[in-house]
Amino acid sequence: MTWLRREAKRIAASGWTYAALWAISRAFLAYVWAHFVTFVMGDVTYYLSQITNSTSWSSSLVEYPTPVAWAMELLRWVTGGNQGTFVWAFATAMLALDAAMARMTWRLSSPQWRVPAVLTWIVFVVFLGPIAYFRFDMAPAVLAGAGAFLVRRRPALAGTLIACGAALKLWPALLVLPLLGMGRRGTRAAIGFGVTGGTLALTSLVFGGWGRLLSPLAWQSNRGLQIESLPATPLMWLRAFSRGRDWIVGLSNYNAYEISGPGAQVALQIASVATMLGFLLAIIIGVRAAWSIKRTPRTVAAVMLAIILIMIDVNKTLSPQYILWLGGPLTALIGGGEDDSRPSLSWPVVWSLLCMVLAFLTQIVFPLQYGNLVSGSGAPQAVAALVARNVLLIVITVVVSIKAWRITRTRRPMHTGRESLEIEVSGGVA
Repeated sequence: MTWLRREAKRIAASGWTYAALWAISRAFLAYVWAHFVTFVMGDVTYYLSQITNSTSWSSSLVEYPTPVAWAMELLRWVTGGNQGTFVWAFATAMLALDAAMARMTWRLSSPQWRVPAVLTWIVFVVFLGPIAYFRFDMAPAVLAGAGAFLVRRRPALAGTLIACGAALKLWPALLVLPLLGMGRRGTRAAIGFGVTGGTLALTSLVFGGWGRLLSPLAWQSNRGLQIESLPATPLMWLRAFSRGRDWIVGLSNYNAYEISGPGAQVALQIASVATMLGFLLAIIIGVRAAWSIKRTPRTVAAVMLAIILIMIDVNKTLSPQYILWLGGPLTALIGGGEDDSRPSLSWPVVWSLLCMVLAFLTQIVFPLQYGNLVSGSGAPQAVAALVARNVLLIVITVVVSIKAWRITRTRRPMHTGRESLEIEVSGGVA
């Protein structure tokens, strides 16, 4: 029995065990995709059609930053424009990022937290489902996670990675805030972010002009109320359970299902105000973290999660792949535990479990129940899943934001020679 326990511990501590688990779980996702939800690749075929049918890359995929169009054009060129090959190449690239995140987590996590961290990433992606490989949101998720992991080891690289994420989705620019602050690490992170982001923005401006540079913002501002968003949730509930025909769900010109009818304009106005307030709150939390006494991977990841959750909640659009953004920082939150602490049912673990449930409910909403959600007046079970997901999303946002605020402290540095004495002036750790 002693020998068996020793062997079990050895296997449980081996990286190969989790590499095998990662491979098996991803094979399972491939099976689910091929046999049940092949339609989730629709966005990838849309990317190809946009690139193929546009007169230039600067006029294609205008809803995304210019570097996205560059990447898709490169992939089209590599695959010869064949749709099947393009889809497989795209999914393979996302799978490679997935594998890189798992490998990085194993290498950079604190020894005591290595196993929980890599399991968090593996299970989170499984619970979200095959959509993780047919949207490019895997890239900003992994870049954000890497930035949190590297905040102490390679701050300049961390800033660079966050800038690359911002070049794909814009909003990750806010995630650089907890990397900043006084000291050499903060300065290096700022330089990495500024040089990389500035270069990409300038290149986009030179080759695409102001119109193309700002087109993602214009596209977003003109969109309607997406059915999965928090502001649309009450209307979706009324549509399903009152059996009213006043609310109409349809595919808009923005390639998203939107709801219109009584209360939709009010919900849009609320979303606009909430977006401004949420943006301001995210900046305040990020700046507070930049001045925190102890910028560890765990602290940075917690603040990143708060910023991401706030920006998801207040938006009038909420696509299922947005939940993937949480995966990278969530993994860094678990893996960034102190070496002398042991895994337990602590707040990072509780957050991890809650986010896994969130991911699973998201997969139920899309793709498993999406047909029922958009058809007719909306099947009650589909709308119930949507409401449960969105209520849990609000709960997680409140919990994470409060904790992110409480674990950051402001500081006033006092320089004495080459050292800096950091004096706590406010805040506290819960």
